[in-house]
Amino acid sequence: MNARPGITTEVPALPLESDPSFESLLLTDERLRAFNETVPAGILIVAVEDGRVLFSNRFFNEVLGFEGAGILGHGWRELFVDHDDRERMLVTFIEQGEVRNFELRLRRPDGRLVWGLVSLSEIPIRGEDLLLFAFVDISALKEAEEEIRRLANHDALTGLRTLRSFRDLVEEALVRAQREQSEFAILFVDLDRFKPVNDTFGHEAGDFVLKEVARRLHSCVRATDAIGRIGGDEFVVLAENISVRLARRIATRIVAEMERPFALPSGEVRIGASLGIALYPRHGNGLDTLMKAADDAMYRVKRTTRGALAIAGR
Repeated sequence: MNARPGITTEVPALPLESDPSFESLLLTDERLRAFNETVPAGILIVAVEDGRVLFSNRFFNEVLGFEGAGILGHGWRELFVDHDDRERMLVTFIEQGEVRNFELRLRRPDGRLVWGLVSLSEIPIRGEDLLLFAFVDISALKEAEEEIRRLANHDALTGLRTLRSFRDLVEEALVRAQREQSEFAILFVDLDRFKPVNDTFGHEAGDFVLKEVARRLHSCVRATDAIGRIGGDEFVVLAENISVRLARRIATRIVAEMERPFALPSGEVRIGASLGIALYPRHGNGLDTLMKAADDAMYRVKRTTRGALAIAGR
């Protein structure tokens, strides 16, 4: 196709009339009419020269939210969310002569985004340079994948990070701290007197307390800090770009919040928390050493006063 470079041409600002040849074909050819009405994929026919959409089938119009001939005559460039994706698709087409199963997003007129697998090929009709753009909607699949990732990275009860996800965040924080010569803190939080809540009031009450603990932790830390639940009643906080003084201040707030009573339908309960703090690089230069230092500091509190905090090495 000699006109391939024209694929990236800017689209016209005003809509044009659709090519009557396609309309007449649909009206007179029963097979094409059935194709337009039943094929379970979005189909566009695009003019290479200027990027005008000459034909769109019913499925494409429904998925992308176009009414009637709403897309016809417009340029297809305006459909793409990420124009870099579009350029990569076209580069693949130029190099290979076709595109198969290219994943990208299109934007509906109402602003909603639709994920799809795209195929692109050229079609000769009446000697014209035309492209066949096929689009299969995979939005439901992408939403399911995102939910799976969310469940894998977040605790189902509290919505906090899982241990695996939290470890990934600490590894990333290590890289940043080494590059920026900065400090970060890990706060290890263990609830006091939590088991009697389950034993006395039941697991439903225990779940309520854990969710409230998560909410209170969020209220104590900065927006940039990350919180994880790594065990039944154990929590961790990652606080980057921090000093010992600020880490102690955050820890003091957490201890105070956990001392406040938790209101259950059957009455109030009091638990509390013991907390250990470790800072990079003074208490360790790796994930495992820092986690252990914070854990050891927390257990020093647990064995003595409870409801307090300790800094590693002190």
